[in-house]
Formats: sequence, structure tokens, C-alpha cells
Amino acid sequence: MAGHLVIRITFIVLFTCELAEAAPSIAKPNCRSSCGHLQIPYPFGIGPDCYLDKWFEIVCNTTGGSAKALLTSMNMEIRQINISSSPLNRHYSFVPTVHVQIPIIYSKFCQLAGNHRVTNISGSPFNFSASDNTFISVGCDNFATIAGIFPKVFGCKSDCKRDSKVDKEVICSGFNCCESTNIPSNLQAFDVEFRSVNESNDREGVVKGCKYAFLVDQVWLKENKPDPSSVQYWEYVPVVLEWAIFQRNNNSREFFYLLKNRRKVNCSYPDVYTFYCDCAPGYRGNPYVEGGCEVKSDLVGRFEECFMRLKLTFG
Repeated sequence: MAGHLVIRITFIVLFTCELAEAAPSIAKPNCRSSCGHLQIPYPFGIGPDCYLDKWFEIVCNTTGGSAKALLTSMNMEIRQINISSSPLNRHYSFVPTVHVQIPIIYSKFCQLAGNHRVTNISGSPFNFSASDNTFISVGCDNFATIAGIFPKVFGCKSDCKRDSKVDKEVICSGFNCCESTNIPSNLQAFDVEFRSVNESNDREGVVKGCKYAFLVDQVWLKENKPDPSSVQYWEYVPVVLEWAIFQRNNNSREFFYLLKNRRKVNCSYPDVYTFYCDCAPGYRGNPYVEGGCEVKSDLVGRFEECFMRLKLTFG
């Protein structure tokens, strides 16, 4: 009983401490900041006047008992949104990202061949992250390449021959499954072309077996360690998209100049048409919300104050 009482008191102290020193909102004022467990920071938003433009509109679907956030501009389910740098950021320099679900692509000889759905986000401020994703393909006598980027070739080869010179103990080393981290930058359309490793088979029209391929978040793949050959029973896999904000209308240009003049905010320009921002060194939070960037030491001080309250509570 004493242990349960300590836990309850600890929770109450930490909770009241959090309320007393609430961090700045990540959403636009008077707008929802979450969908289930997913945080929805501005410029993304749920509801009228809560997102910057149509590209960042999110609908929170609670059908079926669990909340799912849908990025309406591309009809994709969002798993995570990163708008500001953090110690967990995988990039050497900050680039904002979203984690979404995209469909697996199958060859015409698969039972699920009807699921050969190209993911095309051309014209949007999003693109597939070349540093966070990896390309995987499964199948025998398989030479899978990302389509539509001629004359460059990005892809990998796999086979199922017993004499194949691959490490069969390593997943996707070339035996029935291959992997390539060599993904083109600024990729906005993902389609796959399946060919035979033996070019004569392609010329002779030899019937091929089922092959499939997908882009996938490298960290998710490493942490979950699924057998890629089992992925054929799935429909979607998580992938990382990088994003920026267009400067194509008066509202976004005014927003850009507003952010650029904020002392606690730094903005970058991937090209002349887009921009994204981050809190300046020494600050952390949401740069797109007024007062959203806070001194990092203040955050540390809050935790120290909370622990001091706990210490005083329990002696």
C-alpha cells in the first residue's frame, strides 16, 4: 500500500508541476494539438484556420476505436511529425520530416498484383528522404529498379540459386531479398520496374515468379526486424518524407518574412520556392507558433524544480 501511495503522490506532484509550468503550445491558438497519441504541430492542423495551407491539413479519424491522422492532400496516414531539431534527429543538419504509410508494389505475377499502386506526390512540398529510407525488393531472378528516373539506375538484384554467392545468414544480402540505401534525392514518385537478372529471360518472355518492392524507414526496419519475405502479406509500410513550405502565395510569403524577423527563429531555403524554419541555437520548440521557441535551459530548470518538489515531499 505504501508503494502505491508513493507512486500516486509522485504522479500528482509531476502533473501539477507540468500544469504550473506548461510549455508553449505546438498548435495554432484554439486548435487541437493531437490526434490520439500523435502530436499535431502547426503548420499542420486539424479543422478550419488551424493549418497553414491545404498541404498541411489533417483529419483525425476515430472510426474503429483508434484515432488515425490522415494527411488529406496526399491521402496518407501520418505516424509522426518532426518540425524542430532534437537530440534524436537522424540528420547531420536539421530537415523537417513526416512519417507516413505507403503501399508495397507487387509484380504482375503476384496474387496481390492489383496492389501495384504508384505513390506519386509530385507538385507537393514533400519528397522521399534519401537519408532516412532504404529500398528493399524480394523475389527470385529479380532485378528491381526505381522507375521513371532514366538514365540513372537505382535498385538491387536478388536470386534463389543455391550457388548464389551471398551471405544467406544476412537478411536481404541478395538471396531472395536485396537492399539498397542508394536512393535518389528529391524523389517524389515511387514506382518499380521488375526485370530478370538474366537478360535473355526478359527477351524470351520466360514466366517470372512473384516479386515485390518498397521504400521503408531504416530505423523502423532495424527496430522491428521483420522478415521481408513476410511483408508480402502486408499492404503498407512506414516511410519518411521531408517537407518544406511553399512561397507561392501572399499568405506564405508574409508568414516567411514574419518568421525570418523573429529573433529566436532560423530559416533555411532548400530552393527559391520553399523554406522551413527551426528554433535558433539554444532554443527548442515550435518555430511556427508565436512564442513557440523556448530557452533549452528553462526546460531543464523545470525538471529540476519538479524533482526538488518530489525531494521535499518525501524528505
